Amino acid sequence: MRVHRVKRWAATAAATLLALAPAGSAGAREALAALAADGRQGHGCRAVTSLGRVEGVAQEGRCAFLGVPYAAAPTGANRFRPPRPQEPWGGTLRAVEERPGCPEDLGAGGEGVEDCLHLNVWAPRTGGGHKPVMVFLHGGAFQLDSAEEPVFDGGRMAVRGDAVVVNLDYRLGILGWTELGGLDPAYAGSGNNGLRDELAALEWVHRHVAAFGGNPADVTVFGQSAGAVSISAMLAGDHPERLFRRAVVQSGPGYLVHTAGSARRAAEHVFTTGGIHAVADLDRLTTREVLELQQRAQGGLSGPSAAVFFGPWIDGSLIPGPVVERVAAGSARHVEVMAGTTENETDFWALFNPSVLDLPLSGYRTFPAVLADRKQRMYDRYAANRPGLPEGRVVNAMLTDQTERIPTLRLAEAQSRWRPTYVYQFDWHVPYVPGLPAAQNLGAAHTLELPFVFGGLQLDRFPRGAQTVAEQRPALTRLSDRMMTAWTDFAHGDGPGWPCYTPDSRATRIWDLEPSVRYAPHDDERALWDGYDFPDLDF
Repeated sequence: MRVHRVKRWAATAAATLLALAPAGSAGAREALAALAADGRQGHGCRAVTSLGRVEGVAQEGRCAFLGVPYAAAPTGANRFRPPRPQEPWGGTLRAVEERPGCPEDLGAGGEGVEDCLHLNVWAPRTGGGHKPVMVFLHGGAFQLDSAEEPVFDGGRMAVRGDAVVVNLDYRLGILGWTELGGLDPAYAGSGNNGLRDELAALEWVHRHVAAFGGNPADVTVFGQSAGAVSISAMLAGDHPERLFRRAVVQSGPGYLVHTAGSARRAAEHVFTTGGIHAVADLDRLTTREVLELQQRAQGGLSGPSAAVFFGPWIDGSLIPGPVVERVAAGSARHVEVMAGTTENETDFWALFNPSVLDLPLSGYRTFPAVLADRKQRMYDRYAANRPGLPEGRVVNAMLTDQTERIPTLRLAEAQSRWRPTYVYQFDWHVPYVPGLPAAQNLGAAHTLELPFVFGGLQLDRFPRGAQTVAEQRPALTRLSDRMMTAWTDFAHGDGPGWPCYTPDSRATRIWDLEPSVRYAPHDDERALWDGYDFPDLDF
């Protein structure tokens, strides 16, 4: 039995002993003493950091410290600037409820406040320090979502994995990802301020997580979609092992990092849309006005360019060069990586536009122009592997491979030269119902693995998701438990439980109700992309 599993078993056994022993008996007293010695003091949830004391809230099996500031508020003189260090707060910070996240796109309601550089910490109440630390970066196209979304609650993972789990908010949209250096050289690099926020949070973890029972030398960063793109960018930086030993990249390959030209053109589009001629013009806008400008700037865009308008860019310093090229050269040679995708990533967009599942081959305009001579041949192969599926479904399988799966495998191949690397694919989906429209019969879409990784099984956003959880809860809970175990085992340094990925074996964990390992799955389709170097994002 692995060491951290022994610790988990011991804590459970002590609690069981306490429940079974007669009240007031020696057995009960011994169990209480054991729990007190191995748990947090009293009722609770307190930590002492160099910034001041922190009081959290007791939850089932863990302490939660919510809304802890990791950097100074990016407001006033700090607006559009790199994150500044958090000043000591003096006294005790009551971290007992979540704080609002960063301002989101108006399409999501525009919720949030600019004073948003906070993080949440969940620490098991099994006591002892030096637990591995898991830091999550949320997705949302760099313009949506927050650490406060219920699906990102790290409490279950902390208890099941005997780890300290952290998630965080970072600046979104124009406020965090628009390059202002073209207006004023003093703001050069501001288009990566959201990435700097994430790095500042990881620095905070290194300085302070020991106070919460975590080991600052044993950090795993994991993220999905935009959060995974950020991690990919970090892997291309100088010495990422300074901040984390392991990384999990969930549906966010490195080629979605922007080129310098793309970052410049995106900024110019914002400035032209808003009549912005100086940073002062932008700075005088209220939060609401910034979001309205953001909405107008993106209103003229369509297709993938709207979804990837914001994001980290290759600035030559924070991100020195293209991700896969840098990783292949050994930029992350000291970091273990796990990377994966869902089987039907692009089905996700049908939640907002059902017509995407009817995309004909003739309308597949994002297909690489340099591969035009093999487009029909590739379609024929994908179609032959999916007999009976309509054209739109086959095209979406190709699009999933182009945007997510194949670039993820390229990243894994590059990293496998240096450190143990693991690949997965999430295949489970809400069961199909014959006769329903395609948009009501989604496959394993983008984001679908998250409710399983965190253990909450919040499938409400997917058609018939809540109903399926009610009907299949035991089976879905087992799948979720296995995934949480894999993620936390990886964070403990034990590997996730399946063989390493190499270009020869291509070992891949398939996550379904009965998980399996497949070697080189869909390899005939993967090989069709050989010879194509996925470029960094440029539009």
